[in-house]
Amino acid sequence: MLKWIDIVKFAGQGNPAPGRRVEKTEEEWKQALDPEVFRITRLKGTERAFSSEMCSYFEPGKYGCACCGTELFDSGEKFESGTGWPSFT
Repeated sequence: MLKWIDIVKFAGQGNPAPGRRVEKTEEEWKQALDPEVFRITRLKGTERAFSSEMCSYFEPGKYGCACCGTELFDSGEKFESGTGWPSFT
């Protein structure tokens, strides 16, 4: 999990190399993901504001990448931004 001190460091020194990299062909991603997740994550799509069930989901836990499962955020960092998309500090 990133902390603000990490972000400040990366701002000055650049992002670190990823811990693991998942590489698949577009066809493999199509097979692994449902069509909507594929469109959003691989084709640079977006969800309509306020359309995701994740907007009102505040259960304790970790949020991960929809493609590879890499941990991205802790639920304690989530807040209601009013934008219609899940937001994290």
